[in-house]
Amino acid sequence: MEIVTRKPIIREYLDRCLKIYHTRGVAICVQEVQNQILNKKVKFPLLEYCGRTFYEEIAENEHLTFCDHIEALKTEGGNVLLGIMLQERLKNHFDQSLQKATEYTAKAHIWYVCDIIGERVFGYGLLHYTSKAIPEIQKLFMHPTNWVVRSLGAGVHYAIKKGLEKEDVKTVFKLLLSKANSKDKEICQGVGWAAKTTAKFHPEIIDFFEKEIGNNDRVAHWFRAKIKIGLNRNAYAKRN
Repeated sequence: MEIVTRKPIIREYLDRCLKIYHTRGVAICVQEVQNQILNKKVKFPLLEYCGRTFYEEIAENEHLTFCDHIEALKTEGGNVLLGIMLQERLKNHFDQSLQKATEYTAKAHIWYVCDIIGERVFGYGLLHYTSKAIPEIQKLFMHPTNWVVRSLGAGVHYAIKKGLEKEDVKTVFKLLLSKANSKDKEICQGVGWAAKTTAKFHPEIIDFFEKEIGNNDRVAHWFRAKIKIGLNRNAYAKRN
């Protein structure tokens, strides 16, 4: 499998795809994207560059058709493309973008689908459109599909890591606590990741919720273990 690490190389492949789009349409373009880009091992930053370029070049009314076709290919890199496409659409189609991210993650067949899309759509949306995102994320935490909840955990992790305001972190930490007794492996991993990040960047929030976290009936050992790792990383960072 060819490995692509340089922008001029991916630009060459991308141009071939765009030429096909402008002459033969979305469906044939996606076939070319599979051949030129997704069948190669491409670094994620280069895939994100491709995603933003597709967003700019493809007609707005064809964005979601393109994303649907890409999702159907079930490739790892394809999730980066559609994640960035939906991320770019948040500013004009916020609710629809979250709905499509939910649809795609609900159909996940492997963990990385959730993490790639969760960070780029739910996480970016939470960070940059916080007041609009929090009510939607609160509702989505009740979603019946474990993959969706895992992807929300990845999104919360991303937003906290990138500087989500402290009061908003406190709000979303309550959502993490609501899943702290789950026995589902995917939920544990996604929510645990976000809990660990909360502890690393905001140990004072962990102190604030000390009583709730210490409730053995509502909070499982795995959740407290993730918090302990995050607190240890915070302490280590202070020493250095």
